[in-house]
Amino acid sequence: MKYHKALKALACLTWLVVWVAPAWGQANFYEGKTINVVIGAKSGSLAIAAQIVAHHLGKHLPGNPAVIVQQMPGAAHLLATNSVFNSAKPDGLTILAANPNVAIAQLSKVEQVRFDVRKFQWLGSSGADGVALSIRSDLPYKTFDELKKADRELVAGTTGPGSNAHDFPLLLKEFAGLKLKLVSGYPANSDVLLAIERKEVDSWSALATTIKLAADRGAVRPLVRGRVAVKGFENLPVDEDLATNPLGKSLMAIKSIPQSIGRAFAAAPGTPADRVAMLRSALEKAIKDPELIAEAQKAKIDVNFISHEQVMKDFTALLNQTPETLKEMGKYIKAES
Repeated sequence: MKYHKALKALACLTWLVVWVAPAWGQANFYEGKTINVVIGAKSGSLAIAAQIVAHHLGKHLPGNPAVIVQQMPGAAHLLATNSVFNSAKPDGLTILAANPNVAIAQLSKVEQVRFDVRKFQWLGSSGADGVALSIRSDLPYKTFDELKKADRELVAGTTGPGSNAHDFPLLLKEFAGLKLKLVSGYPANSDVLLAIERKEVDSWSALATTIKLAADRGAVRPLVRGRVAVKGFENLPVDEDLATNPLGKSLMAIKSIPQSIGRAFAAAPGTPADRVAMLRSALEKAIKDPELIAEAQKAKIDVNFISHEQVMKDFTALLNQTPETLKEMGKYIKAES
């Protein structure tokens, strides 16, 4: 009898080792580890927001891992997005701090795209952000109407197709009558801003919060915004209202979807489901953390958690365009040689 009881106890212990130990190990996977948050920006609101999230994410994960931000600027965030999608080990230790405009590059079949946004493991977003066009603060134009009546062509510095810096002024040029010459090839928005400050270019478009940070220190003057407004920009004219035909309005509406997604985060495709679940939970808790909110307010960045389900829903809607729409879009938003 004692032998059978001992055997039964051993069987129970074995069951615990087989089933409980792996779960315990996964729960403690992050202990002593470092998470890399990869971002395709060197400065601006997107980079600042990613840093703020990195400051607080680890304390909401089991094991309290260290979290660092790795800057990988280039090709309007395509370099960073391609890297996480294709090269990052899918172990939950690499997170993309995405610019959702990369989905526009995918939709437009930009040659450098080597990813599918629908295959990322989206974790959520720290809030929506708009887009705005600005000009050098020393230029005489005070309103969009004055800018439209400018007696010369203004130079707009841009990063590349699919980005706010490129597509927003392009559509305003094509469908709202702005006299603009787009000069592409700047690695990141910070480089365009530097060109603005050096008076090498006249106009710069970017996420509205990034533009606002530059405007607050007198570097630029914002004149028009996209559909999503940030505090202080509510009274700026909206691009869709300025479009002179239905096609322009339609393309501008498509461009507004990434603004609603905002500052999204993703793990690489193939990341284990349990780690994705932990990262999603931790991101939501971090963004709702009063300490993170206080830090964001100090940096003049509004945060508001957006679920991974909503992020994926919006990306799916963005990429679900008719062949006719894609054909028309391809005439205006395309890779440059």
